[in-house]
Amino acid sequence: MTNYLAILGATLSLFAAACHASQDTAKPAAVKPAAAAPASAATPAATTPATGARPRYTQNAAKSSLKFTFEQAGAAASGNFKKFTTVLIYDEKNLAASSLNVRVEIASVDTQEPERDAMLKDADLFNAAKYPAATFAASSLAKRADGGLEAVGKLTIRDTTHDLRLPLTLKPTPDGLELSGKTAIKRLDYGVGQGEMKATDSVGDEVKIEYAVSLVRSRS
Repeated sequence: MTNYLAILGATLSLFAAACHASQDTAKPAAVKPAAAAPASAATPAATTPATGARPRYTQNAAKSSLKFTFEQAGAAASGNFKKFTTVLIYDEKNLAASSLNVRVEIASVDTQEPERDAMLKDADLFNAAKYPAATFAASSLAKRADGGLEAVGKLTIRDTTHDLRLPLTLKPTPDGLELSGKTAIKRLDYGVGQGEMKATDSVGDEVKIEYAVSLVRSRS
């Protein structure tokens, strides 16, 4: 009888110890899901990159000029456009993300001769009534072989568009930048010359363009 009670007592003790050990083991597992949730929620915010706006420059019209020269009846002629706008987004460390946009109001052409101005705005040349603006849009800048800059974009005149790499020189000023350069285009490539005005003996095909634009850095 004594042996039976001793064996029963030992069995009950082992069972109680096993239950106690099982409860202790289960406790850490119960708190794991709650601890993991905050770390998972924080992950997206930690991997979001920060971005900054690139410097933006707009034209100071009073200090800017857009001139052109061409040949008329065997003699050099020149003029300018009084109204045009320029917007430059310029990041010298990321030229591919820079841009240049120019809009020229054709009716503002001025050659110091009203009769010639009327001829240039006529339907056979610029046709200012139907095509009031010429535009240049470049979605990137690039380095030229000589180390200078160029805007890689498209020039549109009379609703005709061609690729154009526009040479640029940028110089810092107290308010922003000065953009300048020279290029040449063929007027007939853009349809500026219909009917009799297609002939190049009276008005030459090549037009030389010179620009000096004062740009002010935007505060926004």
